[in-house]
Amino acid sequence: MKQILYFGDFDCTTGFGNVSKELIESFSNEDYFITVFATNNHSNEPYNFKKNVYIIPALKTRDEGDDDLYARKSFLKLLYNGNYDLVFCLNDLEVINELSEHLRKIKHEKAKKNDKSFKTVFYFPIDSPVRKKDLNILSFIDTGVTYTNYAKEEVKKLLGFSPAFKRLTVMPHGVSPVFKKIETPKNKHFTFGTVNRNSVRKDYGTLLFSFSLLKQRPQYKDSELKLHCNPLDPFGINLYRLCQRLNLEIDKDVFFPEEFNENKGFSEKELNEFYNSIDCFITTTTSEGWGLTVHEAMATETLVICPMHTSLQEITEDGDCVIPLWENSPTVFKDDFEKIRYVSNAYEVEEAMIKAISMKPSHKAQKILEAKKIASKYNWKKTANSFKKIINKLVG
Repeated sequence: MKQILYFGDFDCTTGFGNVSKELIESFSNEDYFITVFATNNHSNEPYNFKKNVYIIPALKTRDEGDDDLYARKSFLKLLYNGNYDLVFCLNDLEVINELSEHLRKIKHEKAKKNDKSFKTVFYFPIDSPVRKKDLNILSFIDTGVTYTNYAKEEVKKLLGFSPAFKRLTVMPHGVSPVFKKIETPKNKHFTFGTVNRNSVRKDYGTLLFSFSLLKQRPQYKDSELKLHCNPLDPFGINLYRLCQRLNLEIDKDVFFPEEFNENKGFSEKELNEFYNSIDCFITTTTSEGWGLTVHEAMATETLVICPMHTSLQEITEDGDCVIPLWENSPTVFKDDFEKIRYVSNAYEVEEAMIKAISMKPSHKAQKILEAKKIASKYNWKKTANSFKKIINKLVG
């Protein structure tokens, strides 16, 4: 049985956590024993997820003195003392890149002691133009895997056709079969909605400002907006206060879920019901590595409004199946690693909302059908099987 050390979010409500869940569920059917050093997992003690999947919650079990958000020192110690055939990392480039020299040293030390060596797979998004120094890890990794062709092209701009680039492949995300159209009570008023964390990168400010402009038009004053997030998330803005400034009334104009908890989250069934409860999914996100919620909305046959930047242009096939937002201005946020983000034009967003409300039924049906076809091309089983081929090729 091959021993795999998996380093990434698991059994939590993050986007990375969703990806890990899909992959590890599939990997557990193979002749692997998987030890997951699980970031963003809030359990107090290690536990068995399945008979061949052992979870070590990184935050609660890390070594004394390791105050790193990702518990990277503890991960390196686990790797050094362990006997693994393969290390699988899922995170942002910048996070794993800082481990580059440490991983090289561990591999060198194991070779000196004639210990079992390990192969490496790194699955990562790119949601902004990258720095060349953040790509150093790719010269060490046996197989680099990124989400999109957009991401691969960003690497190519800096590395050209180097050996590291030639070892890089693209593996898309999937869409859970839970997300589909279901019968739900019809909304009295046209309802927009979004499923994103209230973080600066998701830019709820532009969305709410645009919605307030729409509400000022008498013919659209009854429109509603459902925001599936924590309005007081410490990583975002105070959405209650912003609604007050924009004269938007909570539970009349803007709605939030009750007792929202980022650590607990909602089930896929509940999220599917949310998508089906709205007339149009809308996001003014400033960047995406993939954009899971966009594809989930598409799979539920919900009309989508989204920006055309980073991964989103690619996963919507140039925006033909959505109402696209093309006027996106580059900016940089504080405490965001100085990454380049893209802010939507609030007036274009308002125009897109008007298009969604006034779209002819035949045109809307055509867009929705095309979106569903695109989303249906992506499934986690196919992605996981492709990863298993990579793993088996590396470790036999």
